[in-house]
Order: sequence, then structure tokens, then C-alpha cells
Amino acid sequence: VSGWQGRPMQIGPARPADLAAIAALHAANWRQGYAGVLPETALGAPLEAFMAARWLPEALRGDAVLAAWRNGRLIGFAAMEPDGAGGLHLDNLHVAPDHRGTGAGRALMAAVARRAGAGRLWLTVVETNHAARALYRHWGGREGPAVEDRLLGCPVTMRRVGWDSGDALATRLERAGAIR
Repeated sequence: VSGWQGRPMQIGPARPADLAAIAALHAANWRQGYAGVLPETALGAPLEAFMAARWLPEALRGDAVLAAWRNGRLIGFAAMEPDGAGGLHLDNLHVAPDHRGTGAGRALMAAVARRAGAGRLWLTVVETNHAARALYRHWGGREGPAVEDRLLGCPVTMRRVGWDSGDALATRLERAGAIR
């Protein structure tokens, strides 16, 4: 994949050796992104317990997690699952703060979209995550109505964002960023 500042980025199935870095990135991004959304107490021990249970080797079955690496360092990941209705649900998309704006998120999203193929691709995003919502709209995502959900046992308002065709989204992202 095209590099950032001349450094190439690789994207492929996450490996068992990546799980600790994935869990750490996921937790750090939640602590940053959900501060003020979730109680501080939820972002301590409950978050650590959630990540320990979420990022077991079983999470990697069927190449359900893609990772992005630069110079051997994990800089982002995307986790997905079939939705049972012919589409693909993007459960997580996270990029390390020092690699945001480098094309890593766009490249991961394009790889997930290619996995969705002609089928639908969708995700949910916290209502107050305005930056992600704006990015998904920029990528052609359509938002659904606000719905109440729970994260770490706490109530949150979420929005579903969807694309009718993974292939169409991938093409759009690839053209926008010259992803190869």
C-alpha cells in the first residue's frame, strides 16, 4: 500500500502475535474517544476486562481482523463479521493517533469493503464521535436514526452508518487515496 513519508504500509490478516498490540490500541482509543461519554470508572478495570475477553486468539478466526503495519509496528486494525443477511458488519476500525491522517484508516476501510464485495457494509458509531461520523459521511456512508445502546454496561447513543456496496466504497476510497 502507498506509504506515508516514504514508508510503506502493509495490510493483511492479523496474527496471534498482534493481539496484545490490538488490545492496547483499542483500549487507548476508547479511553481517548469515550472520555466524557463513558464514566471514568468504566474506562479502567471494566475496559481492561472487556479487552482481555475480546482479543483472544478466537477473534482471528476466518481472517476476521485485518491489521495495518508500518516498519513492523501495528498502526491500525479493522474487525468484521458477516451480518447474517448477506452483508458485512465492521465492528471496529482503529488507527494509532500518530498515524491518523496518513491513509491507514482509508486503506483498512477499503480492504474491509473489498471483503464485503457487492454486499452491504455497515457499522455503528457513537453519536458524539463527530470526527468519525464526518469521515464516514465523506466516504459516502448514510446514517440511520439515533438508537440507544450500551458500552461497558453504560448507556450511549449510537448511529448506524451503511453503504449499499462494499465494492463501490472500495473503489471510491482507492481512487481518493491512490491505494494499491
